[in-house]
Amino acid sequence: MNLLKNFLLDLIFPRFCLGCKKELDQKTASFICEVCFNNIVLNGVECHVCGLRNNNGACRRCRKKTFLKGVFSAGKYEDVVLREAIHQFKYQGAESLKKPLAELLIKYLKKENLIEKLANSILTPIPLTWRRKLSRGFNQSELLAESLSPILNCPVVNLLKRKKFGAPQARIQDWKRRKENISGAFIANSSILRLTDDRQLVVEMGKIKREVKKVILVDDVSTSGATLEEAARVLKGAGFKEVYGLVVAKG
Repeated sequence: MNLLKNFLLDLIFPRFCLGCKKELDQKTASFICEVCFNNIVLNGVECHVCGLRNNNGACRRCRKKTFLKGVFSAGKYEDVVLREAIHQFKYQGAESLKKPLAELLIKYLKKENLIEKLANSILTPIPLTWRRKLSRGFNQSELLAESLSPILNCPVVNLLKRKKFGAPQARIQDWKRRKENISGAFIANSSILRLTDDRQLVVEMGKIKREVKKVILVDDVSTSGATLEEAARVLKGAGFKEVYGLVVAKG
């Protein structure tokens, strides 16, 4: 029965790889064939401020210039297949693309030996305004975080709320205007944050209280870095010690 169903789906709704345009069968869970997926070039680890290659993230010279301890990006947004996949995922409602994009992040984290470094943190997706989430049907950053959660052994917790509705960052080219546009966009989700008697910050997840020192901000793309910086600024202000960024692609 399933074979017949898949045959009919392939016949009526053929799918094609976003890269090579080869027709895919229903066994392929996404819109990228294995060859094109494996041809996406993975980044290394570098300082997100100056670009210096290193194993930690922000270099020693730049640490005072940023609220982020590091930003890890799996690939480059110039990659045609990766860019198209993100665009389809983000703007065309292709929810199934969360699987290959999350797999790309996992592949990158393993290549750079970052699994252990980022384990036992909290994954926090960059929040959308309710209007944007309603129009898309989902928050793409949240779907990515949920896919990464079992690999990193990190719960997904919405530590941030969106309080300001601005123009989409993708439409703004100038770095200064991007920074101004996102400024004040987030607030900490104070309903789940508590200070213990000895001034340690804990996150309340249902009946579980968990002391947290590291937070990983998850997003699809970082171009100027303004969104991650603003989110990290708010989290550092709330009392978190280390805030990292993790994105599928760097613009």
